[in-house]
Amino acid sequence: MNGKSDLTDAASQDWSKFDFTRWNLEGLHFDPQPAAVSAWLRDLLLSPQGPQEFAAAVDTVKTAALQDLQDQAKVIQGRILAIDSELTARTDATQKGIAAIENKTRVASAPMIPTPDPESFQVATKVVDEASRLGLPGLQVRLYDTQSPKVTLATVTTDQNGDALLKLNREQTDTLAKTGSTLGVEVLTPGNKSVFAGGSAPAPKLNQTGTVVASLSASTDLAPHLNAANASMAQQQALLNAMMAKVEDLQTYYQQIKAELQQDLEEVQGIAAGLQSSSNS
Repeated sequence: MNGKSDLTDAASQDWSKFDFTRWNLEGLHFDPQPAAVSAWLRDLLLSPQGPQEFAAAVDTVKTAALQDLQDQAKVIQGRILAIDSELTARTDATQKGIAAIENKTRVASAPMIPTPDPESFQVATKVVDEASRLGLPGLQVRLYDTQSPKVTLATVTTDQNGDALLKLNREQTDTLAKTGSTLGVEVLTPGNKSVFAGGSAPAPKLNQTGTVVASLSASTDLAPHLNAANASMAQQQALLNAMMAKVEDLQTYYQQIKAELQQDLEEVQGIAAGLQSSSNS
């Protein structure tokens, strides 16, 4: 039994037609609050000053009920405001996650930009599929002196984005600079099959960097690496789609809760308005 509705109904009833001399509460089952009110009304109406005291008591009950309803309305309004704030916070956090994924995808599609190091010369190499421009992971990239092409100066395996950062130390850089050597870049499969050779790496100098993009045509040898790149991109896209769907789900969920709270608020305000109107009449 709803205590709020019981008190409101009790206060608005026409008790003049009720015979309190025959009122017997024994055997009836009430919730604690309406049971207490019923017993109080019985005792009050059976007393000699009952009618006068009852009229004053009804006003007291109405005032208390009205205050309770107004307090409930404030609580519901507070919850509605909290719902709005919570939705904003969760939506902002999800949007930041979406932006991070999109930024990661953009960064992955471009060659890395190494920080210059006074103790080394660096060449950032990006190995990509010619058609899709996806970076190809798991390929060997080696840096060599074009005057001695079989001698490997540095070698690195491409990462998930197809990037490989090759470094030459001070001794290597000084030696190559003295001999006026030029550098070449070669890309090989894990089985040491060459799939790219060339590139235009700058002359080696300490604290300098260079960039080489190796664009490879699709082939049987590169199929496993392209498949891995496609799988990685699909995973990123699936995550992005899930995050976008989460934003919509959050809005739907909180709108539903807010609508239910708004309905509760209107009901409470309606009861309070009716009770206040009856008190003023």
